[in-house]
Amino acid sequence: MNSIDVIKYLESKYPKSLAYEYDNVGLQVGTLNKKCTTVLVTLDVTKEVIAEAIACHAELIISHHPLIFKPLMNVMVESPRGSIIAQLIRHNIALYSAHTNYDLACGGMNDELAKVLGIMNPQVLDETEGMGRFGAVEPQPMETFIAFVKTQLNAKTARYIGSMNGPVKIVGISGGSGSSHVGQAMKKNCDLYITGDVTYHTALDCQAMGQNVLDIGHYAESIFKQAIQADLQAMFSDLHVLVSQINTDPYQNI
Repeated sequence: MNSIDVIKYLESKYPKSLAYEYDNVGLQVGTLNKKCTTVLVTLDVTKEVIAEAIACHAELIISHHPLIFKPLMNVMVESPRGSIIAQLIRHNIALYSAHTNYDLACGGMNDELAKVLGIMNPQVLDETEGMGRFGAVEPQPMETFIAFVKTQLNAKTARYIGSMNGPVKIVGISGGSGSSHVGQAMKKNCDLYITGDVTYHTALDCQAMGQNVLDIGHYAESIFKQAIQADLQAMFSDLHVLVSQINTDPYQNI
């Protein structure tokens, strides 16, 4: 099998054209014109993930977050990013990233998150951008649902903004940094809006508006790994698709 076959399939479901203009998706390092027997799927690309890919003889890494997000001025092998690029080239490992195109696609990140959290008949949260999902959940106390979310998404560093009073009936979610969609969550009457990277001042605004928000951070998007693995394994029975076992969450509970 050729790496091009794998990527053509992914791009048929998650077209690069869906990505935001500022984003950098697609092939990041290497070539896809080569044999592929083993793929490693990861959320982030770190030196530990590269070591893992080398150890399992992967020819292709598929990541959610791009290694190269902004244009590089140089590739110094002494730098963290330069070292990773050098290792990829040295071991002939291609790196491909599916980021906001995966987030925005039907069946992508936000649909996966909605499914995991039991959001029934999810609809698009922000119709203008096509981002996020919202819908009904089984009515339950806020505290009970938050505990469920943290367990389902392994959100160890989750932060909450708002009141614990009242039941949760309507939930909105946007993977990654979704602070800009808080207004849409309010318009959709979400009892709880779940996203990541909520800034201090945005949190104050949410509190003033009475919008309950659960900040689950970026690492909750690690469901990308299992979702892509299952997708590729079902399509290519001869392909060995591995989920990275490296925890790339930079935050620790102290």
